[in-house]
Amino acid sequence: MRVQLDTIAVWDAIKSGGECFLCSLKKQAETRSVKFYLGPSVMNPETRVKVNQSWFCHDHVQQLLAAGKVQGMALMSDTYLHETRESLEKAMKGILDAKAGRKVDKAVAAFQQAVEKRQPQCLVCRQEEEHDIRYTYTTAFLYGHDPDFQKALQEGKGFCLPHYQMLLVWSKEALDAENRKRFVTDLTEVELRNLERLQDDVLWQTQKFKAENFDKPWNGCEDAQKRVVGKLGGF
Repeated sequence: MRVQLDTIAVWDAIKSGGECFLCSLKKQAETRSVKFYLGPSVMNPETRVKVNQSWFCHDHVQQLLAAGKVQGMALMSDTYLHETRESLEKAMKGILDAKAGRKVDKAVAAFQQAVEKRQPQCLVCRQEEEHDIRYTYTTAFLYGHDPDFQKALQEGKGFCLPHYQMLLVWSKEALDAENRKRFVTDLTEVELRNLERLQDDVLWQTQKFKAENFDKPWNGCEDAQKRVVGKLGGF
C-alpha cells in the first residue's frame, strides 16, 4: 500500500523540537478542516451533501460553534436537521401509535435503529485521520530515504505513545525489511530515552514543592505534568 507523501510538512514539524511533532501536524490538519467547513465550501452542494450525511462529532461541533461563523453553521444546521427529521419522524410516530407492552418495546427499538443509522461519522475526524496516516507514513519513509531526517529523528524528543505505535505499524508499508528493522530500533531507543527524560522532569517537579527546594531552579520542569500526559495519550 502506498500513501501520498507530505515531506515538506513533516520536515518543518520535526524542526520544531516538540514532544510529538505528529501531534502538532494532526492539530494543524484539524484546524484547517474546521476552517474549511465554515468557509466558502458551505455553499458547495457536494460539501453540503457530505455534511448532511455525516455531520460532526461533539468535540468538533463545539469547535465549529466557537469559531463564531453564525451564517455557515446555520446553513449546515438547517439542512442537517431537515434530513435528520425525515429519517427519524416515522419511528417517532410509531412510538406515538404503539400500544402498551411489546409494541412499545418494538417501536422504541425501531427508533433506536434509526438513530444509530444517523450517528455522526464526523467529517473533521475523517480528514484528521487521513492526514495522520499520511504524516506517519511520510515520517517512516523519510527515515529510510534521507540521512539528515534520520539524524533529526534520532536526536529528537520522540513521540506520544499513540503515534509511536502508529509509526511501528505503518513502517511496514513505508520501508523494506532491513530499513524497517533499523527504523523500529532507532525509534524505540529514542522513545525510551525520552520517556526517561520525562520521568526525571516530573520527578523533579514533585520535589520542587518541598520546602528545601523552593529556591532551587525549575530546570524547565514547570509543565512536566502536561508533557507527561501528552506523551502518554497525545497532545
